[in-house]
Amino acid sequence: MSNTAVVFAGDTFSTVSRRAYGSEVYASTIAAANPDAVEPLLPGTVLAIPALPGAPTDKAQQAPSDGVNEVAILIDGVRFRFWSDLVLTRSLDAMDTLEFSAPFDPDAPGFRATFRPMSYKPLVVTVGGAVLFSGVLIGVDPPLDSERNVLAVAGYSSPAVLNDCTPPASSYPLEFNAQALPDIAAALCKPFGLAVQFDADGGAVFERLAVDPSQTVAAFLADLARQRSLVMSSTPEGALLFQQSTEGGNPVAVLVQGASPLVSVSPSFSPRQYHSHITGLESVLIGTEGSQYTAKTPHLAGVVRPLTFKAGDVQGGDIKTAVNAKLGRMYGNMVAYSVEVSTWRDPQGELWAPNTTVKLEAPGAMVYSSYELVVRSVSFERDAERELATLDLVLPGSFQGKPPERMPWD
Repeated sequence: MSNTAVVFAGDTFSTVSRRAYGSEVYASTIAAANPDAVEPLLPGTVLAIPALPGAPTDKAQQAPSDGVNEVAILIDGVRFRFWSDLVLTRSLDAMDTLEFSAPFDPDAPGFRATFRPMSYKPLVVTVGGAVLFSGVLIGVDPPLDSERNVLAVAGYSSPAVLNDCTPPASSYPLEFNAQALPDIAAALCKPFGLAVQFDADGGAVFERLAVDPSQTVAAFLADLARQRSLVMSSTPEGALLFQQSTEGGNPVAVLVQGASPLVSVSPSFSPRQYHSHITGLESVLIGTEGSQYTAKTPHLAGVVRPLTFKAGDVQGGDIKTAVNAKLGRMYGNMVAYSVEVSTWRDPQGELWAPNTTVKLEAPGAMVYSSYELVVRSVSFERDAERELATLDLVLPGSFQGKPPERMPWD
């Protein structure tokens, strides 16, 4: 989110920076966030002033709670109490999202102001007083049924703006030389006022990178993260998060078919995404020779289903990491289990969370014995009649570049 500043006669990016932040060192940040503005600045111009990563904002505001499961929605810092049919999804490798329904009276100024289209208002959700989601309001769909007057409201976490946007035009040509992922991510997030959090080592430096002007920030960073066996998502507080997938071994719950709190299990198999060999080719200049690496799938003996791809910015031993990462993602995309449970909390009393594991035994879904799976995402659902959580489970090693020791149906 950004604030604004009006340009006065004689202003430069440095003077605006001093007025907005108390220091001139953020002049380049303001310039990057306003690619249409060049010095000398015209008086009366309204400039976007990005929030500084880590600075307190309205997004950090919390709502008091009388109960551990009380849900509160704050729009632009004001609690909105008239919502219904809420679905909040937190993910290991995607940005968090929020959907809910709200009554709408087109004649009421308060509703008009709250649900202005394209306003990108700060949106916060707390559970039991603790922040679970920080983002912006992006969608307000008016009711098609004039007798019902109910809005469909959508929001996404603050870093999800990187899925929509490229770096500012003033940044190009944009290159990074001998820099590690944490520094690259911080530089690209700076114009958007986003904090970056690494819960794992950022890995080796990238020798040379150039950002394609047609590529969004998220697509560029996600590709680099995969090459370092990391996944990218968002924190409840609205920071961009890089982390490694859990290795398992400490499941938060054991879910058994026919026993509470398990409600249902829906398997999803994508056999066309399953390959016997994954080969990565190093990108090289014409006339030179690059390296390659092949990883064999251990569960497809006697089957020929090869896949070859061109690796990105990799050299030497890095290509093995890139190939193994693609192998792991293959397992993550070809098998999934959608598991519904009748509570938002695990047996320890904690909210279900991505990047944890559960053990599942569901013979009806071809999980014939207890099998540990990684929680890829969690969707929290609540309406007037029920509370439900849906866990999206994938095979272990999917985000670590490791094939599972066995398949759930073995």
